[in-house]
Amino acid sequence: MSYTDECVRVHWTGAGLFDNGMINKIALKSQMMIIISMNPRVRQRGLVCSNLWVIRDSRLVAVADISLGDIYKVYGFEENQIFFSADLVPMNQRQMSGDGVLTELKVYAKGTKAFFVDDAEAWVQATLTEKSVDDEARTVALTFERDGESDGEYKFEATFDELNTKRKVLPPLCNPPVLEGIDDLTSLSHLNEPAVLHNLQVRYGMHNIYTYSGIVLVAMNPFARVPLYSQDTLEAYAGRMRGELEPHLFAISEDAFQGMVRDKKNQTIIVSGESGAGKTMSAKYIMRYFASAHDEAKGRGDKAQDAISRVEEQILATNPVLESFGNAKTTRNDNSSRFGKFLEIRFNERHAIEAAFIRTYLLERSRLVYQPATERNYHIFYQLLAGADAEMRAELGLDKGSGSADAWAEFHYTKQGGAGQIAGVDDAKEFGHTAAALGVIGVDAQQQRQIHALLAALLHVGNIEITGASERVGAGIDADDSAYARAVELLQVDGALLSKWLTKRQIVTRSEKIVSNMTRAQALVVRDAVAKFVYAHLFEWLVRTINAALANGSDAGAPAAAFIGVLDIYGFEHFAHNSFEQFCINYANEKLQQNFNRHVFKLEQEEYTREQLENWTFVDFQDNQPCIDLIEGKLGILALLDEECRLQQGSDANFAEKLYKQFAPAGPRPAADAPAAFFRKPRFGAAEFTVRHYAHDVAYAADGFIDKNKDTVPDELQNVLRASRGPLLPQLLQAEPSAPAAGRLGVRAARKPTLGAVFKHSLASLMDTIEATESHYIRCIKPNDAKQAWRFDAPMVLAQLRACGVLETIRISCAGYPSRLPIPDFIHRYRILLPGPAARPAAEMSLDAFRALAARILAAAFDQPDRAQVGLSKVFFRAGMLALVEKQRVERLNAAATAIQALVRCYQQRALFLRTRRAVRTLQTLARGLLARRQLRLLRDTRAATRIQAVARGFLARTQFRATARAIVALQARVRGVQARARFASMRREHAATRIQRGVRGFQARTQCRRELRLITRMQARLRQRLARRLIEKRKEEARSAAHFQQVTYQLEGKLMALTRQLDESQSRAAQLSEKLRLAHAESQQLRDSQQATIQGALAELTARAELLQRDKDAADRACADLAARMAEAQAELEQARAQATTDKLAQDAQRAELEAKLQELELELQQSREQLADVRAQHQKQLLIQQQAPSAAAAAQEQASSIKRSETSRWHASAGLSATGYDMADSSASPSLRMAATPQQAQPRRPHSVDRARDAPASPTSAASKRATVGGDEGRSLAKMLSSLGGFGSNSNTGNASAAHASLGSTTIAEEDEDAFQLQSEDDVREMLEHDARLIDEVLMELIGDLQVPLPNLDAEYSPPDLLFPAHLIGLCVIKMFQYNLARRIDRLLMSTIARIQKKTAAFDSDYTSAFWLSNVFELLSIIKTSMTEHQSASQEYEESERAMNDGMQYLESLLSDIYFGWIKDMQKRFVKLIIPGVVESEALPGFTASDSGFFNRLMGTGPRESTVKIENVLSFFNHIWRTMEFYYVDLAIMRQIMSELLCIIGVTAFNNIIMRRNFCSWKRGMQIQYNLTRIEEWCKTHNVADSTRNLDRLLQLVKLLQLQKSTEQDIDIMFEVCDLLNPAQIKKLLSIYAVSDYENPIIGPVMNEVTRRASPTEKSDKMLLDTNDLSEQVLYLTARKVPAIETYIPPEFRMPRIRALVDSQTDMAYDDEDDEDMLAAHMDDYADYREGVVPAQEGY
Repeated sequence: MSYTDECVRVHWTGAGLFDNGMINKIALKSQMMIIISMNPRVRQRGLVCSNLWVIRDSRLVAVADISLGDIYKVYGFEENQIFFSADLVPMNQRQMSGDGVLTELKVYAKGTKAFFVDDAEAWVQATLTEKSVDDEARTVALTFERDGESDGEYKFEATFDELNTKRKVLPPLCNPPVLEGIDDLTSLSHLNEPAVLHNLQVRYGMHNIYTYSGIVLVAMNPFARVPLYSQDTLEAYAGRMRGELEPHLFAISEDAFQGMVRDKKNQTIIVSGESGAGKTMSAKYIMRYFASAHDEAKGRGDKAQDAISRVEEQILATNPVLESFGNAKTTRNDNSSRFGKFLEIRFNERHAIEAAFIRTYLLERSRLVYQPATERNYHIFYQLLAGADAEMRAELGLDKGSGSADAWAEFHYTKQGGAGQIAGVDDAKEFGHTAAALGVIGVDAQQQRQIHALLAALLHVGNIEITGASERVGAGIDADDSAYARAVELLQVDGALLSKWLTKRQIVTRSEKIVSNMTRAQALVVRDAVAKFVYAHLFEWLVRTINAALANGSDAGAPAAAFIGVLDIYGFEHFAHNSFEQFCINYANEKLQQNFNRHVFKLEQEEYTREQLENWTFVDFQDNQPCIDLIEGKLGILALLDEECRLQQGSDANFAEKLYKQFAPAGPRPAADAPAAFFRKPRFGAAEFTVRHYAHDVAYAADGFIDKNKDTVPDELQNVLRASRGPLLPQLLQAEPSAPAAGRLGVRAARKPTLGAVFKHSLASLMDTIEATESHYIRCIKPNDAKQAWRFDAPMVLAQLRACGVLETIRISCAGYPSRLPIPDFIHRYRILLPGPAARPAAEMSLDAFRALAARILAAAFDQPDRAQVGLSKVFFRAGMLALVEKQRVERLNAAATAIQALVRCYQQRALFLRTRRAVRTLQTLARGLLARRQLRLLRDTRAATRIQAVARGFLARTQFRATARAIVALQARVRGVQARARFASMRREHAATRIQRGVRGFQARTQCRRELRLITRMQARLRQRLARRLIEKRKEEARSAAHFQQVTYQLEGKLMALTRQLDESQSRAAQLSEKLRLAHAESQQLRDSQQATIQGALAELTARAELLQRDKDAADRACADLAARMAEAQAELEQARAQATTDKLAQDAQRAELEAKLQELELELQQSREQLADVRAQHQKQLLIQQQAPSAAAAAQEQASSIKRSETSRWHASAGLSATGYDMADSSASPSLRMAATPQQAQPRRPHSVDRARDAPASPTSAASKRATVGGDEGRSLAKMLSSLGGFGSNSNTGNASAAHASLGSTTIAEEDEDAFQLQSEDDVREMLEHDARLIDEVLMELIGDLQVPLPNLDAEYSPPDLLFPAHLIGLCVIKMFQYNLARRIDRLLMSTIARIQKKTAAFDSDYTSAFWLSNVFELLSIIKTSMTEHQSASQEYEESERAMNDGMQYLESLLSDIYFGWIKDMQKRFVKLIIPGVVESEALPGFTASDSGFFNRLMGTGPRESTVKIENVLSFFNHIWRTMEFYYVDLAIMRQIMSELLCIIGVTAFNNIIMRRNFCSWKRGMQIQYNLTRIEEWCKTHNVADSTRNLDRLLQLVKLLQLQKSTEQDIDIMFEVCDLLNPAQIKKLLSIYAVSDYENPIIGPVMNEVTRRASPTEKSDKMLLDTNDLSEQVLYLTARKVPAIETYIPPEFRMPRIRALVDSQTDMAYDDEDDEDMLAAHMDDYADYREGVVPAQEGY
């Protein structure tokens, strides 16, 4: 088949995309049409096609530039297969166009909103009220009504062909309300010019000045102070990714910093916009961000960091200096930058600022000598005039005016604009700020005074009067000109030479020098040139000084490790009079715009490639390269200008003529893409030319171009200035500005480069820098010309959007797929378009499955596949297609709502019908029942009347009978009662008389008896006294008799025999004990083979005990022998007494009294001995139980390897596994060890693992002596004393075995010694050990702190406070004993060493258990010492040093307690803060209120929907873990509550600040979820009695409540401010401005937002937006020490601390020593009574 068979002749309109006059060739091949457009210009250049459209299957698939030869080669056409016809079109083209129009018109349903052009407001909204589509006539008519105006009507009429060929375009549609005020313009469903403008206007009305537009940040100048730049806001953006929080220039800054760190690539932030748009302030805040945000390294104290901080301070100080010398007031901006600035902030390898470098571009020198009306000169002149003191003003000659306020009106260079002051700006105050900033950058006071003198000299130069009426006379300067004299004085130059060369000029020829006079006009130009020359060099010198200061000792020219550049450059300028400065500024903006377009184009293509889209074409963009070639080409404007400047007679008129000849010659119009097409010649003869810039056509006046480009001062004047006697001026002129390389400026490199050439070179260098870095763009927009706050001038903003490239970004995006959504968000929102259960994603789906589901949704939504595509992580839509999908979703929801409404209404009507029918039936039933009841009532009444008559008659008869009977009975009862009462009264009188008589008689008898007894007793007493005295006298006489003494001796012998029997019983018991020990020894011998080492120790112990018992027996025998000897001595004394009975009666009587006292003491001692023996018997039984357990324990111990070190042995045994929350769970498979108790069958609870090592090990048996004893209490003292006296079975024996075991295991922590031998026998021994024994402190540091392994919580183990707080109590005991002995140095050493070791132990905060354990122990130790010191009442200066040591120790303990507390809190905060946002804010635990917004990282990465692993349960689990840990270690309740309060405060602050900064969190559904999560937290707090701490969540709760309140009327605003009283108006305004409306919610704009703004405006400057973070470094821990009733001296049995054990034992013995020498004991107690009672609780707190 030939190609002609594929062609059909149809009607061709020749309009729109295909120009009928341009098409001359068409080729068809396999349903492919190639249209080649050629124009005459192209023909002249050669056979090259300017545009090629390849249409396949009636669809445009490619656009490119291609040559005709490539067509033959690529598509396989032969030359004879090219058909020449302009009327060949595929046959389905016409049908396709009609179907496409109808598809587009489907979107335009009644009620649809669209935009229309308006002269006053640029674009306005209107609602479609009528729609008419005629398929036969192929026409469409739409009628719209303007919103808010009844008479505003817009009509749109067009044919299908006009719409298809784009001769007419349908009105652009408005976005749905849910997208009103969205923070990214590229997310709009209808991405068009009016939609962008409207969205910016809505956000600006909501006081949101920042909006994203893809990679661009659009910044609207509010012309008011906004609370967006506080330190809290700055810190909130630090470390956050772009898009995570609301749009902000801090987000762009952080994105640049993270790109530098992450990608190892330099960054550039380009801040652009027209004058007054806020570029300077934006750049200032960006520099402040880099200098303040990332300061983690600060505070380290090293010199390098101090230097870095100095650089940061200097960077911030450059702003006021450069603003003062380079900014001025213009008609559009009060602080307009009149120069370009590129700040290069350099970072070192640690990403800290190490240096900076500033480059400036094109200072507007002409402003120094001329200012238009209402404008000012540079700020520094007005600051100097207003801020200089009287002395300086007199010195500089600035005191001409009546005051400093109007001094500017006296100088020509400052009064031309007529505006010497700026509203709201204090120039005098700014002068002080500038002086301070100069000092920071290294300009000292002397140099500042020289600068001031130079500035004053320039002001006086401007006042120099040039005389000369005609050109023939020449110009001149009066000798008595005061301004000239003052200028010469301040410049310190030769006045004569200056006057000469200001009015004359010298022409140098080959043979001579000619000096000629200048005219007055020429002299004025030279005068102004000198001023501009000096000021320009002063500005350059300041920049060099700043760079020298910012270099921080490094080479400014050396490349930095990394840098971020901030470009603050002038925006596009278009004034009524545009000169050379505006030309250069617009040239720079052309270059920047080209770079921006290429960058956006590149990112768009990379996005499509990264997402692997199948059907897309490279989008085209408008390149402004021809305009740039016009300016900087080889024969461009700058080249022609330089050529004219090199001519001796060059003039502005000649320059203009050259431009006309080059770019506007007579003849045909140049090609559209030729540089000449961007040049226009004026219609009239004015020396002007117009350049068609990308933003606007600008007409430039050629006058002044030559002089400004030359920018030269005569060499004679330069020599005069360089010869100045002042120190500063020669220094300024010494270093000329760096000139570009010769090759870059042309052939004649010897000539001084022109200003245009220098600017071109610097601009090229700047572009090279920008292209080598990653660029970030901030486009500043000026909303109105009047500088009114929050006023939006739509046409003006639209013009700037077109000029700054924002709309170009959108145009590039619209050429491809402008709208895009992450696949999870798309499925979540639009899965409703799929029918049935297919719309529900499965619980576990792969990413491919999600993409397939998204493709099915698109297939259901569109009938044409090219309208949207599914990428790897996003769904891409053509322009307007997302709105179409949204419309289908709304229609589906509306249809569902309609169906639901129909069903509900049907149900309601049917229910009404059923109710009515039931009511009618009920009424009928009631009526019929009423009639029946009436008939029944009549029958009942008749029968009842008959019965009533019978009953009534019977009742009357019975009543009469009963009345008669009652009367008779009553009469009888009355009579009988009278009789009975009379008898009863008689009986009562007789009984009373009898009782009275009995009482009287008894009283008389008792009185008589008592009197007789008293008399008898007194008589007996007197008689007995007399007999006693006689008996005493008689016994005194008989005392010496032998018989009486023998009787007493017999009594003593009887008592001695009783003691002997008791001793025999003790010996028999000892024999029994020996027998039992022998049996135990025999049993031990049987286990010698398997447990040789352990059995030897047990044998030694038993042998020692047997020997001890034998020694006790021998002691008892010796006591008996002593008693026998004493009895013999008594017999001898008796014989002697008998001989002397008569003579020694008085002495014997005294001896008898002594013997009676001794007898009482012996009886008391006997009773105590019996009690002690009973205790010994009970303890011996327990010891036998332990010995029975010893073989099994030893067998278990034998299984352990003999090479295990002591530090690896677990001190507390437990068999448990750690749960997810950090708590031990019971392990039923492990066999628990026995626990010593009253009965051997009771099991011992398992001890926990150690934090340092969780390995299980057998626990040592608990001994009797290692039980807890309380110093100052009664429990266990007698037992301890008895065990000590008998050698016992206590701690010494066990620790001796432990010592032997440790020696066999090779322990090296404490030297081996015989612990049985280490005893404290007296107070002197105790004092000696406390004062001189260094091993005591070593035991405390090693055993109680260094080697101590913290036990882990275990559900099977129960611990009392002494089990976990024994380190504090034992250390406290040592400290208190040292204090009692007044050992100040030892107290210092012990406490300081202890604090240092604990601080080292807890420095890492790697375990919550370690932190909680030592927090509790340090608080307990502090409470013990504080309690002891409170009770101490020292009356002398003896303990002054010890008191000082104790007080110092308490202060250090308080500091240590604070360090542990805040360190633990910070560690918890680092871990806990990661749970807050996902667990409290993003967790969707409440069913039925799933928020539609997805997480930021899912949106960023485009991953499939995964349910967050962090839920509110994780937050509560963290609470439970911390609370149970503190409970287990007995942390003080006040500390526990304060820690929970800190955690709740972290929740409140972190969640609040994140919600108020993130739009996707501000919705009512999200508010419901957060409310539910906070309720869970409150319930937890109530169950744990910390409900008071929830007040830290009050602001967060009110914020959540605000999200759920209605926000549609002004009455709702009143409710908001009443309910949310803790939120300030600025916070409420911020929340409403970023509130994300849900479906069927209206945007918060109009009167509601205006009312909120009105209420927030009075306090907006003082209100803080974010809550203050909880800075723990500035907090102080305030706690109350608890009362410690007694020091617990419990020591775990496996701890080897002989000295501490001996100290504990000595306290038990010495507290109850029964020595006869009570005087010495009393003296000791008198000295140290206060300190021994110091453990008694008597302290309320500190």
